Amino acid sequence: MPSSPLAHTAAPYVPLLRRVEAHDAGAHAANLSQWDQLYDQLSPGQFEGQVTELWLPQSQVFVETANQSLRQSCAAWDNSLWFGIPAPRAGVMSWSGRELPANAICISEGGNEFELLTAPNFNLFGIVVEREAFGAYLEATGQRSLDDLLRVRDVLSLPLDLKLDVCNKLSDILLDADRYFPHASTGDGIALQGRIFASLARLLSGERTDTAPVSRRDSRQTYRHPALEQLRVRILQQPGEHVSIDELCASFHLSRRALQNYFEEATGLAPLAYMRALRLNGVRRALLNETGTVSEIAYAWGFNHLGKFAHQYAAMFGELPSQTRGRH
Repeated sequence: MPSSPLAHTAAPYVPLLRRVEAHDAGAHAANLSQWDQLYDQLSPGQFEGQVTELWLPQSQVFVETANQSLRQSCAAWDNSLWFGIPAPRAGVMSWSGRELPANAICISEGGNEFELLTAPNFNLFGIVVEREAFGAYLEATGQRSLDDLLRVRDVLSLPLDLKLDVCNKLSDILLDADRYFPHASTGDGIALQGRIFASLARLLSGERTDTAPVSRRDSRQTYRHPALEQLRVRILQQPGEHVSIDELCASFHLSRRALQNYFEEATGLAPLAYMRALRLNGVRRALLNETGTVSEIAYAWGFNHLGKFAHQYAAMFGELPSQTRGRH
């Protein structure tokens, strides 16, 4: 993932609507504009994803869908607040190692990296607002201050009917923007942004059932195990170096059985399968963006048996590495 998030460029008052599809997890990550992201595909099969986003003067609202499970490293634009709202039907998702219940929403400061593990066929709404503008809106409408609203953990648990209502309102806002486009006016942009701020304020000021409950994973592991992130960074920096199970046990201070259980709960995969998935995704990015033959790139990422590598690659991405290379 790049070291610094993209700077936010203010959008015009006229709504700017984009809808883009992708057949690769990396391209899908790049399709959400003004974000700094790196995606790894974890479930096998051909990838299909779509992003629909709406830009307004001081906000961005989007819905992201994909048919495969993804490990996402993300950071929204600077001086903003991101509110992530997984649709209740989106399946099990986890935020920085914590399983999200159906009534959860996530909050992150712009420029701060967070990690999201999605379920296959997920549906995620996002609202990003300029911090100062949204704080001024809350003050002008006589609501609780932004600092007061955010004086909770970064995962909130809300009444499920409230969350469903806000998801429906966001869908309506995107549909209305689609109806205005491409003949939208400044007045349309201001009206849509008012609806976004109002929906978000209602979401945050709704009666909470408490912060997100502690999951089974949280009861046994730390909130975010630093060794898991260190492992990902190590694989990216030293792609040809294999890490043994014994090394992982020492890094995580876990027995083999406990290590297996932790990885399956935290990533959905066994340790070796998770590391192989990260390396396969690294190969795919290299095939699409770098020079060198398929065999040279495979060797560089630690795949020494080309036949086995080709089989694993095709199983993960639904195409041969040579087909990916053909789109370079």
